Amino acid sequence: MRSILFLSLSFVLIGACPARLPGQVQAAEPALRVTYGDLAPDTRAGRATLRERVDGAARTYCRTNDRDVAPQLIRNKAGYCFESVRLSLVAEMPDRVRRGYYRR
Repeated sequence: MRSILFLSLSFVLIGACPARLPGQVQAAEPALRVTYGDLAPDTRAGRATLRERVDGAARTYCRTNDRDVAPQLIRNKAGYCFESVRLSLVAEMPDRVRRGYYRR
C-alpha cells in the first residue's frame, strides 16, 4: 500500500515541475501581419496591392519557418508552405476584403 502511494505521489510531483528553467527566455512565436486598411478592395489597383502584400508576407514567413509549416512527409513539395500560409491569411480577412482579394 505504501509503494502505491509513493508511486502516485512521485507522478504528481513530476507533473508539478516547471516546463522551463527560471531565467530561460522563451522564443517568441512567429507572427504574420498584413495591413489592408489603406487599400480600396473595390479598385483593381487596391486588389493588386493586396495580393502583393499577402504574397510578400507569405514568402517572407516561409523563408524562415518553412520546416514548421510543412509536415515532414511533404517538406520537399514546392509551394506547400506558401499556399497554406497564404490561405490562412486570406481566411482571417473580413468578408469584404476577402472578396476583393479573390476578385480579378
